[in-house]
Amino acid sequence: MGDLSGMTIAINAGDNGDVLDFYTRVFGRGPDTAPMDDFLEWQICPGTWLQLSTGHDRPGANNARIRFEVADIEEALARMEEAQVPIGEVVRVPDVVAFANFSDNWGNALGFYQLLSARNFTTEQERREQEAEQAARRAAREEAEAAKNPPAPERQVDEREAKLPPLPADGSVQGVTGPTRG
Repeated sequence: MGDLSGMTIAINAGDNGDVLDFYTRVFGRGPDTAPMDDFLEWQICPGTWLQLSTGHDRPGANNARIRFEVADIEEALARMEEAQVPIGEVVRVPDVVAFANFSDNWGNALGFYQLLSARNFTTEQERREQEAEQAARRAAREEAEAAKNPPAPERQVDEREAKLPPLPADGSVQGVTGPTRG
């Protein structure tokens, strides 16, 4: 298959903000593209992309799909038909991508895709804005968590207790210890 030029690994994930936060921490940077509000992409290496479809109620195991990039999706479908491999209908996202899915004989989810326009990479300014938004979300989460678990009020010390010597760090009581002298 000399006509393959890229690959995507697509997985379903939960809340967009949580997904953005987690994978930004994993890769040390925000997504390289976000072609739709509920879709984030990181280029792992040239030609290989991790795609995260967000907002799913039941994300997790057994939902990954590997798609191979082709120059012409219709040609790839014709090749699959000739090879007698069942393949789904082409789904088109206008001006973004066309793709068709199939499975191998063991149930692994695969597919082909054709880019319909060049990927719109995230600029450095957009990346800085993403990082600022992520920091604001993290601060809001921490503030909400702190509000749920306020620190215990400081214990009031009365005048008599204030005059007592402090206990040693090991909790022992100062003074003579051991057998009494007789």
